[in-house]
Amino acid sequence: MRAALTDTADDTTDHVRQVVFLTDGAIGNEQQLFEAITAMRGRSRIFMVGIGSAPNTYLMTRAAELGRGAFTHIGSVDQVEERMRGLFAKLENPAVTGLSMKFSTAAADITPAVLPDLYRDEPLVLAAKLDHADGSVEINGHIGDRPWVIRLALAQAAEGKGLSKVWARRKISDAEVARTMRQVTPDEVDKTILALALEHQLVTRLTSLVAVDRTPSRPAGEPLKLAELPINLPAGWDFEKVFGERPRLPAQPAERRADTNDSRAQLASLKRPQPAPAARPETVTLPKTATDAELSMILGASLAALSLILVAFNRRRRFSL
Repeated sequence: MRAALTDTADDTTDHVRQVVFLTDGAIGNEQQLFEAITAMRGRSRIFMVGIGSAPNTYLMTRAAELGRGAFTHIGSVDQVEERMRGLFAKLENPAVTGLSMKFSTAAADITPAVLPDLYRDEPLVLAAKLDHADGSVEINGHIGDRPWVIRLALAQAAEGKGLSKVWARRKISDAEVARTMRQVTPDEVDKTILALALEHQLVTRLTSLVAVDRTPSRPAGEPLKLAELPINLPAGWDFEKVFGERPRLPAQPAERRADTNDSRAQLASLKRPQPAPAARPETVTLPKTATDAELSMILGASLAALSLILVAFNRRRRFSL
């Protein structure tokens, strides 16, 4: 990412650099990546492309937001052409860049804090909390090297329901971005998120909506039990490749096999010390991609072999002539 964002051109240039970053997002140093984007983005726009059935969505969306770009998800090989064609169409048609917004008279709390560029066939959606709906709002930007401005009268705004929740949700996102960029302390961010979530009844990483079922499902006097439930891995992931080989179950003790009707033998076998389970690796090696790489390698080897056969055939035919 640092290499891609290194800009050697003159700072006064009006061109926009576009960086396309393809990854499955299986990393653990998101904060370092965010800090690199914040410090080095300059005139660059970062477009994240997540590959696989379960990419790191938090990483992708936050990196695209900090880089004033967009996030594209490719879940399978069948989606590559369609999704990448849509991304390239977006990259080739930036409509308005360098957007800014201001109100003439009303005091406004605007979100998002960092306005993204505007692309063809996409709307610009902003949310603002106003003390009164008077005056006008002015949006400025650039179309190429030409300035662009539009003014809208606030008196013409129509009333709508749920707009406060949209504003609050975006303010929470701004707070998370500020925490990522270390502009505020984590405690201050948590207080902001908690206040907004409780006031506007939103689900966040600090709040949730709880449904209470008063129907008893456990008989009275039955003790609570703790159990680990298995869950499915994302599509395309292999257990052995991620976590190593599955531990083998210990062999059945000889005493128990000899006489299953003898309760004393069974009790003794149960009390025998069991071998310690195999230690799991300290690090987890994730798959490199979520595509059918093996099929591609076989196809490539077949084509290479076919080309060698054709070369040998043409050489033998030329010598025979």
